[in-house]
Amino acid sequence: MKIGIICEGHTDRAVIQNILKGLKGIDSSEIAALRPDLSVDETDRSQMSEDNFSNWSLVKSECENQEKIDRFLSIEGNDFVVIQIDADMSDEYGVPKPIKDANYSDKMRNSIIIKIDEWLDNNYKDHILYAIALEETEAWILTIYDTKDSTKSADPKAKLKRTLSKMSISYSQTHSGFSDISKKFSKEKNFTKGKFRDYNKSLDEFCKEIEQKIIV
Repeated sequence: MKIGIICEGHTDRAVIQNILKGLKGIDSSEIAALRPDLSVDETDRSQMSEDNFSNWSLVKSECENQEKIDRFLSIEGNDFVVIQIDADMSDEYGVPKPIKDANYSDKMRNSIIIKIDEWLDNNYKDHILYAIALEETEAWILTIYDTKDSTKSADPKAKLKRTLSKMSISYSQTHSGFSDISKKFSKEKNFTKGKFRDYNKSLDEFCKEIEQKIIV
């Protein structure tokens, strides 16, 4: 089995890789970086602004173009493509934010999935895994270090930085940096009840989808 990933950046892919490893034992050799790809050195990319190599608009373009997705899934053994996008910029890609009530996470995630399916012309539904991070992938990582509901954080990036700083944990805005700080996701034992996924509904929903769709 091989899984492709289309995401907003190398850091997002690092988190997703750890989750796939922890839930299904899928290692990096079974993962293909479709967007952004690995054609430019990671260190060089880390010096660029996010817009230079991937962002939500480029994720949208890959979904609409479908060339990479179609080519990847046409190969036997390539079974799924993860589409990752953060919810924080949803207004910009046509998904208004609902009222932040008890159902906010479900409403937001479902609305973004509908939008992604529109971009995909409702193709590939059985082969897509929706990594919808509320509000950002950093909020998922926060669940490792803080037992509060991370979807309620107004600025997950800033909170993660503050939290790790207090713990004397340093990290870089690179694939390896985020792989390190989200490494606990790579252990199956950390997805049991009372663990990280309980502190972010969108992380839990992504995990459930992986568990239901991927049979290894």
